[in-house]
Amino acid sequence: MKNPNGPQEIVIAGRTLKWDLATITYAQIVAEWNRLSPSRTILKQAGIQWHNEYEKGEGILYPGESIKVVDGLVITVDPTHLS
Repeated sequence: MKNPNGPQEIVIAGRTLKWDLATITYAQIVAEWNRLSPSRTILKQAGIQWHNEYEKGEGILYPGESIKVVDGLVITVDPTHLS
């Protein structure tokens, strides 16, 4: 479902992009990371850390889960899980 507020600016592993869906799933984050960094793909990442400086939220996203997308969402991929 499209985000009712239009595309939101999010950061995945240090790269800023516009995301126009209301949520982002674990699988979408992995796919986006692999698209942005094809030479360093994610290997069996147990959890992906996220935080939002504007809404003061944070957590860990696990396979099969999704989170609400809002401006300022920052998603961190642990470099120990990269090939």
